[in-house]
Amino acid sequence: MKKLWILLIVFAVLIPIKGWTQDLSPHSEDVSWELNLDPATAGFRYDDNVYRSPLDADRLTDGIVSGDWGGVAKASYDIFKAHLGYHLGDDQYLNYTELNNLKNDIDLLFALEPFEWSFYYKFDYFLRASQYYDFNYFDVDSVLGVRWTPAGAYAYEVQYRNLTRQYFDTDPSVWSKNFVDQSGSLSVQREIDDRFSLKLLGSYTNREFNRYAVSDDGGVLSSLNDLQNDNTWKFLLNAHVYFASILQDINIEGQRTDSNSYGFSNWVESFSWAGVIKPSSGFYLQLFFRLYLKYYDQNPLNLPDLQLGFVDEDSQDLLAVKANWDLDSDWVGSIGVSRIRSESDQPNAYYIKDIISGQIRRSF
Repeated sequence: MKKLWILLIVFAVLIPIKGWTQDLSPHSEDVSWELNLDPATAGFRYDDNVYRSPLDADRLTDGIVSGDWGGVAKASYDIFKAHLGYHLGDDQYLNYTELNNLKNDIDLLFALEPFEWSFYYKFDYFLRASQYYDFNYFDVDSVLGVRWTPAGAYAYEVQYRNLTRQYFDTDPSVWSKNFVDQSGSLSVQREIDDRFSLKLLGSYTNREFNRYAVSDDGGVLSSLNDLQNDNTWKFLLNAHVYFASILQDINIEGQRTDSNSYGFSNWVESFSWAGVIKPSSGFYLQLFFRLYLKYYDQNPLNLPDLQLGFVDEDSQDLLAVKANWDLDSDWVGSIGVSRIRSESDQPNAYYIKDIISGQIRRSF
């Protein structure tokens, strides 16, 4: 944690103004780098279910003061590109202070872009620190990818991803949630024109948990010698279209998970629509709607502290409306209302959160 704070201070010292660029050699057309501040944000939100209870009677409400700030360094030389970013986020709860959490995010990108090709490596380290076990973990995410954009309307991309999540709490029920994802994806995108594009994506993911799979033999539960593995196939069709003065994203998604642990295999189907309306200069509305359905092959096991299947959506909006307006050249304000549904760690249960939020963003 100390090293991350030192890195944050270094960014603050090195980035006094926006868009500061310096050439590293006399050949300015070949080598360049720049350091920029991302807009800093401060906000307040009201959450009616801070502990994610699936029971209406046990919902606990609180107000949360939040902030976010970061910096980005970019460099390029001929066909080589690099990117280093750091972001700091903070949530302070007014009543349930054990939920306070600090978020540090470091991301790195190296790319080689000859002609129509882009070969890249992305690395992301995300650290979330809190007294509350569910907000106290770190993620290490690595992505290798190739993108091909030949002349014409089509673009193709292949990715391999390795993601590890580990919780700091050593209690067995918490450590059992640790997992490793290994996944591959293939996507094809077509730009119809400057107002319409389509993207088709397919992926396969193997998630291995830090817990043994469970079997049911005639009502007798027993642990297997193998760790729980969830294998997920995903299909996504995305349409990005500008129609009737509304910028819209439409997603149709299907997902199938097969698990070696009894009762975890399931289907997930969802449809979502997001639109951006700009009725006047300096003001725009963001609208979101999502229909989400999940079917289990059979009722999951009635065991505590188990995530139910592969899909464990965090902050998946069902409905959201957000208004944004420019206060002046450097300040932007927003207010929003959203309803979120996510999977619970209890069988056949999910939790709903209703959130009202306000935010101010300062550009540098």
